[in-house]
Amino acid sequence: MLDPQANSRVRFRMLRYFQVLADELHFGRAALLLNISQPPLSMQIKELEEILGVALFERSSRKVALTHAGKVLKAEVDRLLSATEQSLNYVRQIGRSEKQHINIGVIGSAMWGPLLTRMKAFREANPDVNWTLHELGQQEQTEALRARTIDIAINRNVIPHVEAKIRCQLIAREAVCVAVHESDPLCRRTSVSLKDLADRAFISLSFTHSDFARQVYDNCLSLGISPLVTHQVFEPQTALALVSTGNGVSLLPESCALIHWPGVVFLKLAETIPADLYALWYDEPLPDLFTRFLHALRD
Repeated sequence: MLDPQANSRVRFRMLRYFQVLADELHFGRAALLLNISQPPLSMQIKELEEILGVALFERSSRKVALTHAGKVLKAEVDRLLSATEQSLNYVRQIGRSEKQHINIGVIGSAMWGPLLTRMKAFREANPDVNWTLHELGQQEQTEALRARTIDIAINRNVIPHVEAKIRCQLIAREAVCVAVHESDPLCRRTSVSLKDLADRAFISLSFTHSDFARQVYDNCLSLGISPLVTHQVFEPQTALALVSTGNGVSLLPESCALIHWPGVVFLKLAETIPADLYALWYDEPLPDLFTRFLHALRD
């Protein structure tokens, strides 16, 4: 007979222990990750199986495997614990707004240009507000927005970011320029075409780290140019260092020219490739503090 109180005996910690063991399928590794010894882990799993009235793992001297019931519970526990974590982080986010604090995810190239000036003006107008900057790649920003560990994300795209449950607003319009070595014959021109770069080695921002880099590459393809990418780097400063030592050219946002890297000259492209800055946030009612901050970014 089913005990109506049985489910109330299931504890959050018990489900977490089950989740880690189901991921590792090894009691020793799971216990190590949980920072406990194996006996308490075994006891918690055994108690969970007794409460549910079903075996969750098949155990032998050589392996641990999930039963069918265990696989079903694993999917449900993953969903439950993920939703719980998001809910708790949402409450923390509300707490940050009440304490006048903003967690901001930002890509490195956004730090050159109008962003910091606008943030400084906002702080001067709101001296009680503080923020923490987290340098994150674009995919990392999306994950952090969903997990509510950041409140606002700032990144760069050729086209506006499209993601379920994520909203965006334009902060500043920029264009892509080409960075070349100061001795390059192209420096005699006021602007260059992508066709002039067809045989050059390209230093690109990382495709895996930046949607923007992939969009720039695809834009070149649409204009009939297939860039010969010889290096992929995470930060514009690394790209400029490689350009300055004659390793190739780089397509970068025009505001990167403000870095003033020795031996590097920025030239205007004849073709227009946007490098616009966007602010992103999770699609839900925003606290007044975050709304005011977003308004300040686009001014």
